[in-house]
Amino acid sequence: MSLTGARCVVTGASSGVGKAIAAELAVRGAAVLGVARRFDGVAAMPAPGAVGDAACDVTDETAVSALFAALERVDLLVCAAGGGVFGPAADARAADLRALLDAHVTGTFLCVRAALAAMATGGRVVIIGSTATRFTFPDSALYTAAKSGQDALARALAEELRPRGIHITRVHLGAVDTPLWDGRGFDRAAMLTPAAAARAIVDSVAHADTVVDELLLRPPTGNV
Repeated sequence: MSLTGARCVVTGASSGVGKAIAAELAVRGAAVLGVARRFDGVAAMPAPGAVGDAACDVTDETAVSALFAALERVDLLVCAAGGGVFGPAADARAADLRALLDAHVTGTFLCVRAALAAMATGGRVVIIGSTATRFTFPDSALYTAAKSGQDALARALAEELRPRGIHITRVHLGAVDTPLWDGRGFDRAAMLTPAAAARAIVDSVAHADTVVDELLLRPPTGNV
């Protein structure tokens, strides 16, 4: 798709990869509405080359429906909202698992469903997943379960929407230096920067004559 003048919505846009994707899309000439719970703005698409802010909790069905109902057209939706809870499964709380499933699975479903009413043939959806669905990591049971559910949802949606000319790119994202890693003791210098990850992700939807169904994106050193 041509990004110049494209109308894009990016969830999880207040920090990390979501914020970087929103900025990269704007640099390439798109009009970008960044969505996050901590924002104060209302759903209003800015001019091409700019990023606007809209407050929305992607797990709130009423709020998500209202957000997309206010938009005349959406060409690209990027689902980057989410979070993580890490530690031994023996110490994990069921409430944390429910919250992660709600953010990653329910939130993705609600946003994709609502965006479809404003998305025509040629529309694109990017779902930011994790390499936790491809590799096994300790202390990540809850996060892996949520991301695996999100990926399964995305696979089914991709086949359902393909006949309509709407395509989904599933991104299996490795370690990126974001607040998700705060206090966990990993070497963040070996991780991708949010800007580098954003460039590769935006590249995957920047061409109308190709569709990237899956993108496995990791630092040069592999898994951290």
